Amino acid sequence: MAQDPRVLLQKADKAAQGATGGFSLFGGRGEKWENAADLYTQAANAFRVQKQNLEAGKAFEKAASIQQSKLNEPDDMANTLTEAFKVYRKESPQDAARVLATAIQHYTSKGNFRRAATHQQNLAEVYEMEIGDQKRALEAYDTAAQWYESDNAEALANKLYLKVADLAALEGDYQNAIQKLEAVAKSSLNNNLMRWSVKDYFLKAGICYLAAGDQVATRRALEHFRELDGSFASTRENMLLTDLVGCVEEGDQEGFTDKLLQFDQLSKLDKWKTTLFLRVKNAIEKEEEDFS
Repeated sequence: MAQDPRVLLQKADKAAQGATGGFSLFGGRGEKWENAADLYTQAANAFRVQKQNLEAGKAFEKAASIQQSKLNEPDDMANTLTEAFKVYRKESPQDAARVLATAIQHYTSKGNFRRAATHQQNLAEVYEMEIGDQKRALEAYDTAAQWYESDNAEALANKLYLKVADLAALEGDYQNAIQKLEAVAKSSLNNNLMRWSVKDYFLKAGICYLAAGDQVATRRALEHFRELDGSFASTRENMLLTDLVGCVEEGDQEGFTDKLLQFDQLSKLDKWKTTLFLRVKNAIEKEEEDFS
């Protein structure tokens, strides 16, 4: 039979009070604090079993506080806070972000950047999906990517740089998106496993150039992409971008739509690409209205 989490919590509170009160000549106070921290952890896990996640998170935080301030065990504190993060995540994402940020700070101070990067990525996902703060999500993904890169985990870093590019473009920060996409494309050219994705990175970068509204820069970028990768010239992605630049320059909204429909029949356009292409199309329409 599962233990009652509230009974365990009362025991933990009592143990913490006992460790605080009076004085000890024989050094037993450390053991009392260890017992209190252990009881808080037991209570947290018992709450977790009953899906009382807020109560579980609070109990984990009490255990972590003791581990940090009374037992001088910052490693244990950080590990306990990552458990608090897990239970807080769905019901109280702001609390989840708060406790995980503290754990991440500990891992970076110890120089454990690989572990910090993993948790920083989790933090970014909470900002993006649970909290809906795209700006903070973008910053957190970028930081995680830099930490992976500093730990020579290029594939993990590139995956997150692509995520940064996606969010940055949706936020209208096209230069940031272009910079990330081009950097990942260049690093992927010499990687046999990643090389097949380069044409898509160039396509996405080209879309960002179009969305930024600079056709001259777009044509220069396409020329640069063809120089970097000789095979890009013959791809449908290059042909599409070349055609679209022409449509934008001519203010041909109908032609722009037709080229996209033709491409979409063979290579389905995802939501991100569709969103940005719609911005470009709307810009053509607005320019037509301004001149009419």
